[in-house]
Amino acid sequence: MSIRTEKVAEEIKHRMNSAMSRDIMDLHAGLITVSRVIMSPDLKLAKIYVSFLGNKEPVEILIERINDRKKHIRFLLGKQLSLKYVPEIIFYYDDTMEYADKINKLLNEVKKNDSKESGELN
Repeated sequence: MSIRTEKVAEEIKHRMNSAMSRDIMDLHAGLITVSRVIMSPDLKLAKIYVSFLGNKEPVEILIERINDRKKHIRFLLGKQLSLKYVPEIIFYYDDTMEYADKINKLLNEVKKNDSKESGELN
């Protein structure tokens, strides 16, 4: 990514986090956090990765609800950004934390099994 795309991505991430907290509370999705924004080289597409905390519904439904409102979100974003074009936005679920937790559990399990095996050998 170029420096310009990184700067625009960071600005969108910052603006989206504040917009998520104010304007999308009625989704009943718990706390929504924008974890990453990836811009296309021409700055016309923004892939926005979100994570949820305290949600009671499946993630797929929440992402669908947010994507249904992307026209409104894009409008709000356009009012806050000073770009020639407001990029199209697509929301994705960021499962990085779940993946890291799964890896951590697997490593702990391997560690337990190794300590049991070394205890049996002695």
